[in-house]
Amino acid sequence: MHPGAGWPSARDEPKVRILDVTGAGPAAHSRRKREKGQVMKVAGIIMECNPFHEGHAYLLREARRRTEADYIVVAMSGDFVQRGEPAVFDKYIRAEWILRAGADLVLELPLYAACSSAEYFARGGVALLDSLGVVTDLCFGSESGSTDSLVRAGAFLAAAEEELPLSAPSPLVPAQALPDAGAPELSRRYREDLRAGLKKGLSFPAAREAALPGGFPSSPNDLLAAEYCRALLVRGSGIRPHAISRIRVPSATDRRRDLLRARTMSPDAPPAFALPQTSVSDAPLFPLGPDDFSAALYYALRTQAGDLERFADVSGDLADRIRRLLPRYETFSGFCDLLKTRNMTRSRISRCLIHILLRMDQAGLDEYRACGPARWARPLALRRAASPLLSAIRRNASIPFLSRLSAAPSLVSDRELALLEEEFMAEDLYTMTLRQTAAACRRSGTTAEAPAFRGPDLPPCPPALQRKTIIDKSI
Repeated sequence: MHPGAGWPSARDEPKVRILDVTGAGPAAHSRRKREKGQVMKVAGIIMECNPFHEGHAYLLREARRRTEADYIVVAMSGDFVQRGEPAVFDKYIRAEWILRAGADLVLELPLYAACSSAEYFARGGVALLDSLGVVTDLCFGSESGSTDSLVRAGAFLAAAEEELPLSAPSPLVPAQALPDAGAPELSRRYREDLRAGLKKGLSFPAAREAALPGGFPSSPNDLLAAEYCRALLVRGSGIRPHAISRIRVPSATDRRRDLLRARTMSPDAPPAFALPQTSVSDAPLFPLGPDDFSAALYYALRTQAGDLERFADVSGDLADRIRRLLPRYETFSGFCDLLKTRNMTRSRISRCLIHILLRMDQAGLDEYRACGPARWARPLALRRAASPLLSAIRRNASIPFLSRLSAAPSLVSDRELALLEEEFMAEDLYTMTLRQTAAACRRSGTTAEAPAFRGPDLPPCPPALQRKTIIDKSI
């Protein structure tokens, strides 16, 4: 953080007034109106759920309590996630867990958003929820739990990195709520310090952290929360943000590591996990890791070695480094470690390798951004009792609701359909790898220590176009 820049603390700063753009007024008045059928409150949440854990369940419960929401809509990453890895469990399994924990509708975050940096991940999720035309509130986990501080941080980033005036009209933050943090001098100094850090060879996150004003939110989840607020401001959205303090639970990274270790017969493998059992998904309850895609990635790197620069976010320097180190390739994760440098984080390298694996080129990324961060809503799971929510979405959404993928050609443009077909291919690669890896482990007996992963012979996983939205009739 930039010392002495004077970023106000959550305790000292003036409170940001979140405007009541729905006109519902105080909570009690809003509740009375909803009882008369005049108002629908819908809370949105953006998450990866990789894997689902107590923190996600708490966020869902607290979001409904805090906002008094009638319905909760979750925008969830699909089979590949923001850290540049395959999701540990199939997206339909994760969507069903979210539904059973209290959500009413789970939508898939578009692939190009799900596999992007925090800024574009946030923009994709916010755009998807905002485009439904019914979401009134956005809830997200945060270390600080200070909505006011995070809104101010998002407004600063919008001004400093996009040079948007903080005094621009917004239903989210009135101009008078941001008196000092967005001063032109502070933004100019931030941009200069950021450029200087990058010239020194720092990675973008490190250079940004050094350039930000002292006291600026610094934890990863607070920075992502600030990006959510920034995305709301840039869109001029009327969705109200709510920061919900995170609870202490084992990290998702530790859970993924333990799940993958449970596949082995090693003496130190953990005992079987009490995994929530799924009743509807057609995918096997089996964890995948990056190294399950090692052979596919190696083939992609070998066959595309001469043209790596065309893939999304792959710089010339990284492409040269990949070509130089490719003879030492052994596994996906090992190659990430090999490629890591002082000015490039492991997460960014992993995302670049996922882009190469999935054939996500820069032209496709530019096309996605040109079409807009949300061009369709693809449901993964929904609660049967949420039919009023679906009716409201169909009346108010500015994007098509793809309840049947076979109808997509008549609902989206040719440019959008090409992007959607990329998602189908990525899904098919994931489900094929999932089935083959699970079957191989079961045949070799390496899952004997993890009964939760055992089961009968696996049926074929259907291709993406034949998989159906999970409709839970029991809840």
